[in-house]
Amino acid sequence: RTMLSLVAAALLPPAVLGFDLPDVKTFDGFSQVQNVAIPGNDTSTVKYLGVYNASEECVEACVGHPTRCWSFTYHTMDHNNPLTGQCFGLTSPSFSPSPENNTIMGVVEWPCRDDTDCSLNGVCDAGECECDPAWKGHRCEQLKLVLADRQSGYRGVDDGHNTSSWGGAVLKGPDGRYHMWASEMTEHCGIGAWAQNSRIIRAVSDTPGGAYKREQVVYEVFAHEPEVIRGSNGEYVMFFTASLRSEHGDCKCCRPGTPCDGSTGPGDCPGMGYNTNKTMLRDSDSSYMSYTTNPEGPWSEPQQIFPGYYGSDTNFAPIILPNGTLIALWRTWEEVRGSRIYLAIGDDWKNASTYKQLEVEIFPDLGPAGTEDPFVYIDGNGHFHAIFHHMYGMESSYNWWLLAEGGHAFSVDGVTWTYSGVAWGDPFDRLRGDVVHYKDGTSFRFTRRERPHFIIDEKGRPTHLVTAAQYGTGKNPGGGANNDDACYTLIQQLGG
Repeated sequence: RTMLSLVAAALLPPAVLGFDLPDVKTFDGFSQVQNVAIPGNDTSTVKYLGVYNASEECVEACVGHPTRCWSFTYHTMDHNNPLTGQCFGLTSPSFSPSPENNTIMGVVEWPCRDDTDCSLNGVCDAGECECDPAWKGHRCEQLKLVLADRQSGYRGVDDGHNTSSWGGAVLKGPDGRYHMWASEMTEHCGIGAWAQNSRIIRAVSDTPGGAYKREQVVYEVFAHEPEVIRGSNGEYVMFFTASLRSEHGDCKCCRPGTPCDGSTGPGDCPGMGYNTNKTMLRDSDSSYMSYTTNPEGPWSEPQQIFPGYYGSDTNFAPIILPNGTLIALWRTWEEVRGSRIYLAIGDDWKNASTYKQLEVEIFPDLGPAGTEDPFVYIDGNGHFHAIFHHMYGMESSYNWWLLAEGGHAFSVDGVTWTYSGVAWGDPFDRLRGDVVHYKDGTSFRFTRRERPHFIIDEKGRPTHLVTAAQYGTGKNPGGGANNDDACYTLIQQLGG
């Protein structure tokens, strides 16, 4: 990676742009349009800029484009496919690099014009972004993660054996404690058995970044991916995927002769093949809404969301507005393009029959496998934000679960969204997983890091990142794991 002054300066004098030419960061062997660019054509935010003999000409075309071009991808003359010599520019600031041979990618570091050029995570002052405490980067697009505490988060232990969990939503309760609602796998199984063994539990801590302890099972098997937010009158509102059926899961991961360590092994889930039996996998179970006035419950009778919809789990992630209406992000799964994000609205959050799915895709130019696991919030300035499990990158069209990165998007109105790209994790790391550095001087590479949430303070500022973290070395997200899918819920402080 090198920082270059634009060689186009000789061809595009500053007077053309009205200010000094910006710097460009270039990256050999990376693309932002892999599996997205159409030879000789535009898409919504990917613009065809022409055919050139050298990358310098592509730089010139990007910088001189009438609509601000934030980045470009040039396919060299050695590319040897229909894109050879073609240059594409992005009119969206999204930074989502993917490895690709015989390409050169460049990012134009334009001065900011207003706060949207700072991803609504800071303010624009005289052409430079001044980032909020939780954010950093030229556009305030990257999370400012501090050294992690090994005791922070939720790590279940039962009868001396690990109990795996998969992310959690955290809110401060009226008792001053922090309450986490997390997915947890029964029978000491790992995340590979999520569709057979997941339940929803509530754990508590005296501090937001403390060690959480389970206090309650809220919903038995099967219940998964809880999203808990505040209602318009202070209620605690849970949105989750479920097919409630039993106290126990189908997989038995603590049988004699097994490690019984929070992982899923051969034979633990008989007949539960990931691709061979989707009905048994149960990854198309419905989404529900339930609410309470107290974190400890009781919870209202769950209402089904989108009763006429059949598809993958929706990852339903809403925000409830003061007038009682609802705006949400949800996803569906396409065989080739992976997870695609859409919008939903509701006239009355308490009445799930008013929820409507909108069919316009929000990030159509994000390549396979897209993005999933949205968490939506409104900051102290009234701006909408979402974070995701980012899944566009190396081999992500078929190994999406091994891309341990997070994404961010922002919106002024909650309807029109801009994807700002990778917010944490290293998209240039050819090794799998995400390295977390700890206060004790050690580090650990987690193979998966998904289901992100923020802990938000009373001023609307993110203070901690909560994610599922797989510490096993597993590379199969289904029920055929080889005792390598153990995981827990990690919390990492922001700012500092």
